[in-house]
Amino acid sequence: MTAETSITDNKINLEMKRLNQILTLLLNEAKSSTVDKRDQTLEWSINHMFSCSQLAKLLAHKRGLDMELSGIAGAIHDIAIIRTGIFKDHGPAGAPMVREILEAYNVNYGAKKGELKEEEIELIVEATHQHTDKKNYTDHKFIELIKDADSLDRFLHSKDTYAFYSVRCRNSLKDLNIDFDEFK
Repeated sequence: MTAETSITDNKINLEMKRLNQILTLLLNEAKSSTVDKRDQTLEWSINHMFSCSQLAKLLAHKRGLDMELSGIAGAIHDIAIIRTGIFKDHGPAGAPMVREILEAYNVNYGAKKGELKEEEIELIVEATHQHTDKKNYTDHKFIELIKDADSLDRFLHSKDTYAFYSVRCRNSLKDLNIDFDEFK
């Protein structure tokens, strides 16, 4: 599934109203964080939130998945790190936080920007829960996409990237018609 595109006044526009509102909510939450001790910097978390969202959209387009939902999942998957500062088990810890944020989005912005359906929320919650299990592959294309976007984003930001992530990075770059070996 691809994003809706509109062309008006010689301009092209991808329909991402829900994603853009959720990115704003996440950025505001991150900027108001009072957590002092963090396993990774808040600046990294914010950068990763935006760039992982963009990579998830590109990969979704190439893999025939919903670009906006992928962008939302790419943005929100590390919310537990933003809220707690703790990296360990942040996927499972973040899943209920994601549900809370997305349900609050529906209440406060859904009528104007477009509601997230329960099955869309559940998909993003489950992807958040499972995204930290990079070594294991599932048959679920959406969950694998978030694992791949997360791995690729770490690599592209020059963060320490475990060797087993390289397979995910290589495959993701191949999907985007980029040769992994060009980065060596």
